[in-house]
Amino acid sequence: MDTIAIVLHQIDYKDSSKILYLYTPSGHASVIAHGVKKLNNVNRFLSQNGTVIRCSLSKSSFPILKDGELIEDYEHIKQDIIAYTYMNHILELVRNTIPEDSDHEKMFQFLQKVFDKMNRESDPEVLSFIVELKLLYFLGTGLHFNNCVICGNMDHLVFHISSGGLICNHHLEGIQIGYEKDVYQWLKDLYYIDITMNNIPDIEGNYRILIRHIIDALYDEFVGYHSKSRTILKQIKKY
Repeated sequence: MDTIAIVLHQIDYKDSSKILYLYTPSGHASVIAHGVKKLNNVNRFLSQNGTVIRCSLSKSSFPILKDGELIEDYEHIKQDIIAYTYMNHILELVRNTIPEDSDHEKMFQFLQKVFDKMNRESDPEVLSFIVELKLLYFLGTGLHFNNCVICGNMDHLVFHISSGGLICNHHLEGIQIGYEKDVYQWLKDLYYIDITMNNIPDIEGNYRILIRHIIDALYDEFVGYHSKSRTILKQIKKY
């Protein structure tokens, strides 16, 4: 089988080989890459996280990488430790949250566009926000920004995490937290942005912190997964 793939993750296998976890236009795949830990192996550089490769795989229950070609290594991302950590955060989300019965071709093309942007030194944090918000929709948790999700009211709206969208102040009970329009407008813009048609927005520091906390809370509420790279970023960014 010949396919194009993004390397999501890799682990050591025996003395000189690795198991590669790939994402392809057809979905997830795990393959054995024999000898790629050897310095003189021609496929050595095909096994790095975030690398896009074209590969030929054996037809078996656990395929073997027979041959490979480097398509894109995203050199500029990998030279920037922060950008590369955001890339790995996205790769972890893809590997651990996207089910098999998904539109993988659409997601694969989207990821390539995101990493192409990131490689051209677009803001990796804001790109990560965009991916995470759009991934919620992809996973079946669409956010609602048009009116109150409970009664349809279009006035006095705030963004409410557990509701997955806007609610009016009549339904904001007790000590529940709702985010006003200056915050949820950023969420809406990032959620709907077409990164092929629009520039990546510049977001001020305080709003970045709020958006980060909201996205983390949305993933707690609806996905139940946080990446190891997100933990590292929290230590670096302090939020």
